[in-house]
Amino acid sequence: MVFDADAQVGGELLLIGGEPSEFCVEWAVEAYDVVAEVHESTLVSQVKSGAEQAGRPDLYAEWRRFVTTQPVLGAAEFLSAKNRFLTVPQWATWIDESYEPVPPATTSGGQVAVCGLCDQWMTPTSGGGWHCETPRCVRALHMPSPTLRDAEGAYRLRPELVRSVALPGRPELALAQALAARGARVVLYPGLDALDLVARWPDGYAVGVDVKDWHKPYLLARKIKRFPRWETGHPFAYGDAFLVVPADRVARNRSYCDIVRRRSAALRSQPHIEVLTDQALISRCPDAGQPGEVVCGP
Repeated sequence: MVFDADAQVGGELLLIGGEPSEFCVEWAVEAYDVVAEVHESTLVSQVKSGAEQAGRPDLYAEWRRFVTTQPVLGAAEFLSAKNRFLTVPQWATWIDESYEPVPPATTSGGQVAVCGLCDQWMTPTSGGGWHCETPRCVRALHMPSPTLRDAEGAYRLRPELVRSVALPGRPELALAQALAARGARVVLYPGLDALDLVARWPDGYAVGVDVKDWHKPYLLARKIKRFPRWETGHPFAYGDAFLVVPADRVARNRSYCDIVRRRSAALRSQPHIEVLTDQALISRCPDAGQPGEVVCGP
């Protein structure tokens, strides 16, 4: 089936500017469980199992944080990244499989662009500019100028990892940094991604958080998993539990959190879990008056 640029299903756009819309991507995930398949059979699963077998579960979090924040690497940066954990040979393989040489089609004038809004690589336009294909950037009314990098010998994050790891990782890392700024020690992806983060303050208050950045709350509600519980004294133990969505999702749909709460079987079976925005969680958490830190292990 061929769709026009304005093709719709149930009033929702499937394509925007020739690219799959955010609804289209989430609809495909819901219909075919692509996320689960990727998680089980490709690189994400390999990194998770490899880190566990090496006795370094923190390396899974290190890998996720690295690829989320480093969409383009120069030749020397790429080599340095591969050599970062020399005692764990699998790390170099994970980096090799996460990146690919920058294709000539995505360069212009010997340069590759990194988006100033989402921090991912861009594609050149016929008019000499640059275009970002991530959904938020497609909708943005004003785009900051991109950062230009030398394309010769450079590598870029593979497109499938931009979609499945880097873009979802941005609100997760942003929330971690915001909670650390209020004095928390924030552990990323504890228990090999059992949660997105656990934040603990010096007074002992601790929260467990899963961040979900979906366009459609109805589709998100069907994908929520049960939160883990760690006993008191465990390094990842927490008191309050939150499922967090970026505030701009709620700004576009004021019923977003209520829909997720009502429609999710996992949340109905765990009524102690609150659904709220990232901004609401940040304002609710204590402020220790001095910065904390974001870490990848206990």
